Order: sequence, then structure tokens, then C-alpha cells
Amino acid sequence: MTGTLSWWMLEDWATARSRARRLPLPVRDRGGLRVDTDSAVEQARYVFLDVDTAFVAAAEAIAAPRVFLKACAAASAVLAVVPARWTLQSVAWIMVQDPRRDDAEPPLPPGYALDVTTADGVVAAVIIGDDGALAARGYGCRSGRIDCYDRIRTEAAHYRRGLGRAVMHALGHAQPDSAACRMLAATDAGRALYETLGWRVVAPYTTMEIVDR
Repeated sequence: MTGTLSWWMLEDWATARSRARRLPLPVRDRGGLRVDTDSAVEQARYVFLDVDTAFVAAAEAIAAPRVFLKACAAASAVLAVVPARWTLQSVAWIMVQDPRRDDAEPPLPPGYALDVTTADGVVAAVIIGDDGALAARGYGCRSGRIDCYDRIRTEAAHYRRGLGRAVMHALGHAQPDSAACRMLAATDAGRALYETLGWRVVAPYTTMEIVDR
């Protein structure tokens, strides 16, 4: 596949992410995708492929608090067009890994156990320490031609032990086949790990929000 992000990729990824998080599925709205998250911190989110006329129109029209506006574009491009009521919330990275078969399973260090379960199409990979506490976890879900990897996290007390790598391998191994492109949104720290595993950045991912004052 190419190194660019396309609309079908974004829609399949957003759909898989919603399924992985048990959220309402995205709907097409205002030229982007809307997910009605309805949480204490977020009423809804709009996701756009780029900073285009539809994105600008949405930014100008939306005034309610607890709405997140996301674009697969650099923060500088987003900040240049949104009204002042929007606040930069975060900048992440959309990353992909081409369809592939995974390498051999990386060994876990002593004192850790990996558990992989699948329910309603959502894969959960959880690593527990010998004290019974959560050490690392991650989730995966398929939609269309995209395997979404979501909420990959290693607890601070368990850094630098290869647990993130083990979670990523477990999610890949649990997918039904190797024909789908893999996709995720990464922080700067996550990006550093995923690049060592053959993932690559295809777009920045900038999030704006209206703060409820």
C-alpha cells in the first residue's frame, strides 16, 4: 500500500476503534465522521481526513463544550483555521503496518503471564505481573480492510521489559488472517516503539476541544 492515508482507511479505523471501545459506530456528518461518545469529558468527536473546507465549516459551526475536533493534519495547519474558542488538546500520529505475518513470539520476562481473549470481535491482550497487578494491555478489532490496535499501554513500573512488544505480537497473532492493514494512533513514546516493529507514520493526528468554562 502507499504511504498516504485515505478516506476508506480512516472510516474503517474509526469503526473498528468504536467497536473496540464499545462506543456507537461513527456516522458521516459535516464532511467527516462523528462519534457520539457521550462521556463525562466528551460529548462527541468529529474526525476529518484533512484540513479542508468541510473541516473549517465544522470548526466555525460547532460551539458546544465537550466536543472534540480531530484532523489528520499538523497542529499548525489546524490552529491556522479554527476559531479562538478551540483549544489544542493533543497531537498524536496515525501509523500503519502493511499486511504481514508476525515474527516469532517474543519471550516474556520471568514473573509475567499473558492472557489473550476474544469477545464480540474484540481481542484483548493482557499481561499480569506475579503480584497479580496489571502490567500491560492492548486491544484489537477488525473493520473492513483495517485491523485497529487500540489502548496499548504498559504501566510505568514495568517499562523496558519488552511487554509492549509482546502485547503487539499477541494482537497480531490473534487476528483472523494477515490480509488487513494495521492502523493505530500513537503518542510520541508509542511511536518510538512501533517504528522498531515496522510501523510507519502516515499522518499527524491533531485534536482540538472546546473547554467548558
